[in-house]
Amino acid sequence: MIRPVFALSLALCLGGVFGGESVQPAFAEPLKDSVPSVSVIGVAEEDVAPDQATLNFGVVTERAAAAEAAKENARIAAAILDELKTLGVVDADVRTQGVTLTPVTTEERDLKGKTIGIKKQYVARNDLSVRVREIQRAGEIAGRLMDKGVNSLQGVEYDYSQPEAKMDELRARAVKDAERRARVYAEAAGLRLSRVLEIRPADETSPFPHPYAMKAAAAPMADSAPPMRPGLQRISARVSMVWALSH
Repeated sequence: MIRPVFALSLALCLGGVFGGESVQPAFAEPLKDSVPSVSVIGVAEEDVAPDQATLNFGVVTERAAAAEAAKENARIAAAILDELKTLGVVDADVRTQGVTLTPVTTEERDLKGKTIGIKKQYVARNDLSVRVREIQRAGEIAGRLMDKGVNSLQGVEYDYSQPEAKMDELRARAVKDAERRARVYAEAAGLRLSRVLEIRPADETSPFPHPYAMKAAAAPMADSAPPMRPGLQRISARVSMVWALSH
């Protein structure tokens, strides 16, 4: 019973002093750290054309009395909602972003800068967003809404349908790109790829709406459809992969 214990103790002692390094059991290390391996990043990118647009706009009304401002603002907002139905926009694609009524006080001054009076007004505001599923109609719809009383156009965001399916396609292409890169390194070193040890998603550029800035309209204009150019959106997928190497 003494001999096996002595042999095991000797092996541990030798392992602790040999070469000035400690010997750790192989099973305690991650597999990728215990075998020759190569780690690469695979990338896939694509420029996509948006097919949907979201218009962000508002109705701003200023009156001396709070009730008058709120009433007039609600009248214009109702007319805009009716116009959207006429244009074929369904209720599910219309969202109220905010409704506010704010008192605004301004000082009136003479030429010498002396205060000669205080003016108090009330500003009613109704902000909405509308998803336009036929992107080529975004400019037309924006113009029709301005004709109906929209006087604050805050911008347009572009998006496209089925974004997750497109991202899945890019992820698969990123894996293929990682394999291609790893094979180049392995063959240059006279080795070949073995099994995959790790797959880890890296940073992705998701296809979220990309803002396209527009100037706010100071006042509605007849037939004031603004020209809109959605351009292209670049999306990308990245993956980090580790392969074991063999001779």
